Amino acid sequence: MKMYSSIINKTIDPNFNISFINKKFKTTNNFSYFKNNLNERISSFSYDVSNQKALGNIDVYGEIKQLNFFQGNFLVEQKPGVWVHKQYTTSKNLHFAVTINGKHIKFTDQNHDFDTDLIADSLPRFIHKYQEYNIVLIPFCPILKDKKPSMLVYQIYIENLTDHNLTINRFEVPKYQKKYSDQFNVIVAQANLVNEIVKPHEYKTFSIGLIDPNAHSEINIFEKADTVKWLKDTIEYYKNIYGDLQLEDNRLPHLFNRAIYQSLSAFAENQKGESVGSHWGSTPATEQIWNKDMFYSTLPSIFFDARLCRKQILWFTKYGVRFKSKKFKGGIEHSLSNSMSAIILAGLYYEYTNDLSFFVNHPVILQKARQIIDTEVSTKVPGDVMLFSSTWISDAYSLGKYHTGSNICFWKACDSLARIYQGLGKVELANYYEKIACKVKKAILENMTFKGHFGEQFLEGIGDQEKEFYDVNNYDRPILDQGMIFLTDVIKDQKIDLKMHDGEESDTTMIPFYGFLDLKDPKYQNSMKFAASTYNPTYGANIRGIRWGDKSGATFPGFVTVLMGFINDKEERTKQLTELLHLSDLDGSWWWWPYDINGKPGDVYRDIGCGKCGWASGTFVSLFITQFLGIQVKNNTLNIRPLSHFNYCWENAHIGNITANISCHDNEIIVTNLSGHDINISQCNESEQYLLQLKDKKTVSFKRSEK
Repeated sequence: MKMYSSIINKTIDPNFNISFINKKFKTTNNFSYFKNNLNERISSFSYDVSNQKALGNIDVYGEIKQLNFFQGNFLVEQKPGVWVHKQYTTSKNLHFAVTINGKHIKFTDQNHDFDTDLIADSLPRFIHKYQEYNIVLIPFCPILKDKKPSMLVYQIYIENLTDHNLTINRFEVPKYQKKYSDQFNVIVAQANLVNEIVKPHEYKTFSIGLIDPNAHSEINIFEKADTVKWLKDTIEYYKNIYGDLQLEDNRLPHLFNRAIYQSLSAFAENQKGESVGSHWGSTPATEQIWNKDMFYSTLPSIFFDARLCRKQILWFTKYGVRFKSKKFKGGIEHSLSNSMSAIILAGLYYEYTNDLSFFVNHPVILQKARQIIDTEVSTKVPGDVMLFSSTWISDAYSLGKYHTGSNICFWKACDSLARIYQGLGKVELANYYEKIACKVKKAILENMTFKGHFGEQFLEGIGDQEKEFYDVNNYDRPILDQGMIFLTDVIKDQKIDLKMHDGEESDTTMIPFYGFLDLKDPKYQNSMKFAASTYNPTYGANIRGIRWGDKSGATFPGFVTVLMGFINDKEERTKQLTELLHLSDLDGSWWWWPYDINGKPGDVYRDIGCGKCGWASGTFVSLFITQFLGIQVKNNTLNIRPLSHFNYCWENAHIGNITANISCHDNEIIVTNLSGHDINISQCNESEQYLLQLKDKKTVSFKRSEK
């Protein structure tokens, strides 16, 4: 009864909700641009539920638009940013058949009011309101302590509002529509509710399981399960990830939580729990796997779900480098940054978890990493600049003879390899890769900047004959020439102006997260200011975003770059954070391309070419934690240097292998260690930096040091 009461009586979430009242869709969300055309564009809306093995897209009525289960991978010859597909089965438009007190009910009928919102910023809740009863639908994909079943479960509550008995004559998802041969790629498991009685002012709860046929043995697990406990466990999983973050703008913690949810929901796993790639975000499911999208979507798992992160590292170790073929040259330099994905993630994973056993148990990770780095280094002879070529970022070019973001990724990969080998006690190898990292960093800083309007800053890449320009003839060849559609803003006199920032190039934006330069470094600050200014030919001042050629009026990763451009101006960064709130859908998600080519501010769409955006969600979460909240973990050492004039309290903050209550006030930081083990806290005063050991369950306060 307590669980039911907390669900049915919980007030509607003010941030993410849609209601149907008097035959009109409405919302109390007053910040989302998507409220403006709510009734006209409601058909494209979805809530999404996932445990990686199953992904369900739920319409505004609480019924399934699409349900997907995932199998395996295979190589394809397709886009420059896609060389792996995933196999999956899908079922569409699954509806309920309901009869109560002899009356047939369709949730899509406009003869009743209903509310929809989110439980704990995670699971959707649908409350259908009738004169004599309420029906509550809560779809979820179970995430349990020891397993993730390959299924979507509806927990259903029917509340009798009258003084007489209520009869449930039928409540089910039909196993077929008109005949047995109707194609549904799902097993429907449900209780046989026939003339079930609900007593006056009481309720009945039951569940319906929609199970992957390739995991048919889980029917028995479902039928024996306490699915109410499953629901509680799934909600607790997300609550433990989010903790309780409190900020001056109380809407931002919920946006932050939804960005985490979006990132984690982008992944796909087979019945064995192995990663089989990702989608753009939580909708739609795609055969294609854009490796770059998957990389950025993985970043939040470094902080919040080590097991999930390990699976992606293994996947990238296998599929990170494109195979050689006839359509594309392939190899490491097909996409240098993508080729570095497994190594970078491995390094970040080690920093935040302090776990070396993973690499001992899976030696192929470091073997493959060394092979990739050593192959690239072997292309250099004494006197060569220590920079490396790349053709593609994802589906767009790594511009220039040498591309800046791609070489930063190469640096991060070398630095990661050095740190892991240092941890393993292999000093000679650690020193070798550290020296390479130093040479690459030196080459980037000496060769890949120019004096821009704000001062010294990074170029998108560097040319061969002219540093700041690159001849389009380098790309005017079959297959390669298709990438020109993304460059319409930066081509003049047959030259590509490299004094620009590509909205779908995020590795320069991630510089302080990678540790290449500090947030305060002028070269980084100037680069981000430039990206968020009209000096950047791809910037759209009217929408505070970055265009992407003739494909989109704004690409969402660009909004995150613009945020970093305003990070040191309190008024402007507040405006951009508010803009990110405006751009979130009514479920808190961000869409890849929210604006049409000539879109006007606020006139946003859900379905311009792409789906929801795990890439932007992943970069935002990573930068928000490390640069705004100022929290970083390196090998069991907690470092807290929050952004100036950015106060917060984060209870049960889960960052890698450290859990803590962290409060940042004007002049003081307070930390309580909840990790279950002792941790170190990095401290600095005017003359030195030192480590403070904090035992489990103990609290310490110290003077605030800011970014």
